[in-house]
Amino acid sequence: MQKELVLRSFRDLERAVFLLKSSLDAYKPYDPSKEYSPEEMEYYDSLSFRFEKAVELALSVFKSLEIYLFGEQSDTLRTRLLRLQRANYVDSVDFWISARILRNKIPHAYLPGELKDIYDDIVKLGKEVIEKVQKLKAKLNELP
Repeated sequence: MQKELVLRSFRDLERAVFLLKSSLDAYKPYDPSKEYSPEEMEYYDSLSFRFEKAVELALSVFKSLEIYLFGEQSDTLRTRLLRLQRANYVDSVDFWISARILRNKIPHAYLPGELKDIYDDIVKLGKEVIEKVQKLKAKLNELP
């Protein structure tokens, strides 16, 4: 039963990553000197939302996976990630901490220069999220 919850949670993550990849494939760099219309900003809002959702769902999968593997959950995200890294389900604790930090910055960026940096970081980390989720999929196929 618990294994099925982990796998169901992972399927939700896969759907989110599929949408994130779609946004990343259509990415056009943000120009802070341009005055974007609300309609033009919808793409960037969608990209941001899809990145946030993928990161949050990945962290949720990690929580479910930790409970499945160890029968308990850690008090902190770092402890959870370290535990899963030792079990070879996560390859970089720092990456997931960085992704979460970026996810938390997104709603607070308003200035064009900040937005450019945020979108550039979303593209960079978003591509890595996709790669890491694919690696996790292979590992989850081996779940006991």
